[in-house]
Amino acid sequence: MLNSISSTLFKSIATMVAALMLASASYGGDTMVRTTNVSDHKLALKGYDAVAYFNQGAPVAGKSRFRHIHKGVEYRFSTAENRDRFAAKPAKYEPQYGGFCAFGASVGLKLEVDPEAFEIVEGKLYLNNSPEVHAMWLKDPSGRIKAADRKWKNIRTMAAASLSPTPYDE
Repeated sequence: MLNSISSTLFKSIATMVAALMLASASYGGDTMVRTTNVSDHKLALKGYDAVAYFNQGAPVAGKSRFRHIHKGVEYRFSTAENRDRFAAKPAKYEPQYGGFCAFGASVGLKLEVDPEAFEIVEGKLYLNNSPEVHAMWLKDPSGRIKAADRKWKNIRTMAAASLSPTPYDE
């Protein structure tokens, strides 16, 4: 019976994730391999301030006048101080999984994110596709992180359109 429930749950989640992937595919048939989730103009976090997640505990829109280019990607910040903090230690503030959805990575997918669906866990920033997906991720964040860490190694250099959901195995 437990296998039947697990199988049904996986199928439901896979169907929902596939629908989210289609609904949030802002890159058409994304066959380009992106290792970071950026806009066509190489803007990270949809312009949100990466440092504000940590020091304000909230998503805050960045301003173009406070920008920093890191690894060819533009990050925007709400203040010059936040920009300077990021520039000094980018690895401390960069989102996990290249800024793709943490839940998606845990099932082998690269999904777009809602910058307001976030969590800081053990000093790292995790983003999710939507508030609903974020709520599912919060049911087992440590398990999801372990699964995503394992799967990210394989999917990092693959085009999002080439990926199919895989079972969540914590």
